[in-house]
Amino acid sequence: MLTFLVVLAAACGGKQAPAGADKPAPMGEHPEMGPEMTRFHDVLAPRWHAEKGAQRMADTCAAIGDFQTNATSIAGSAAPPSAEAASWTTATKELTEAVSGLDAACKANTADVFEPAFARVHTVFHAVMELGEAKGEHAGGEHAGHAM
Repeated sequence: MLTFLVVLAAACGGKQAPAGADKPAPMGEHPEMGPEMTRFHDVLAPRWHAEKGAQRMADTCAAIGDFQTNATSIAGSAAPPSAEAASWTTATKELTEAVSGLDAACKANTADVFEPAFARVHTVFHAVMELGEAKGEHAGGEHAGHAM
């Protein structure tokens, strides 16, 4: 499914998130992720895979409330069985801080501030995934054919 979305985004020039991108993914797309992680991923993925530029920045910044809500939800969730509680707490706190940094970057409204902040959210989210139950296609910092 994610491969299809990436191909669809590329075919459309990556200028818009695929239809329904703001809706939760069907269960089964990432069965190894809990609901909090899935919701965050569903907000992040179409925006991360969009073509860099003003539209990607605008779409991402328009979703900052969803990023904040979902990061807070992840931080408030119990550590999965595969993660040490202290590591989980540290990593999820870093995710909420990265999202706060993205919010500040959105307010700055310049690509040279936005892109590194958005990359940090992406990287930190992958670190949280690695601690949690999301191993599968995300292990080793790779997913759907792209490096983090």
